[in-house]
Amino acid sequence: MKRYLLPALVTANALLLVAGWAMAVVAYPRLPSQILLWINLIGQPLLWVKKTPVFFLYPGAQVLLSFLFSLVALVPRISPQIKDERQRQVIQNLRKEEAWTALIFFHLILIHLQRSLIFLSHGLKEGIQPTYFMLLLVFLFLLIPAYRLRIRLSLASLA
Repeated sequence: MKRYLLPALVTANALLLVAGWAMAVVAYPRLPSQILLWINLIGQPLLWVKKTPVFFLYPGAQVLLSFLFSLVALVPRISPQIKDERQRQVIQNLRKEEAWTALIFFHLILIHLQRSLIFLSHGLKEGIQPTYFMLLLVFLFLLIPAYRLRIRLSLASLA
């Protein structure tokens, strides 16, 4: 694994976190008195509420996820059966990379939901882009087998 990838992933996550908050802070004063808080994803009713700071729920969720994924990246789960220190280091780095990469997709999902809420609250027709949303979810779920394969290949190359 390239050493420069982890700092780049951390930086990308920080930028997405700032982008989510910036979008919320800029949009909030311009929102109408009734705002959409939840979008119909799978048959749920739309949730309209009075404009309150609860609007910042989505960037707040980004902060919470960033904190949780940071903890996961700091203490990656490695099987105690692996005794070789080089192998443990490779797995540790790949698990950190996996956590930071997954967090990027969660940031993108939350930013997309927030953008959609803003547009729909203003009465604009453009809400969730189903193709974009589904692609984010598919790529997010593909990360798991992709990183498991990378770990196996990395361990095989060390043997």
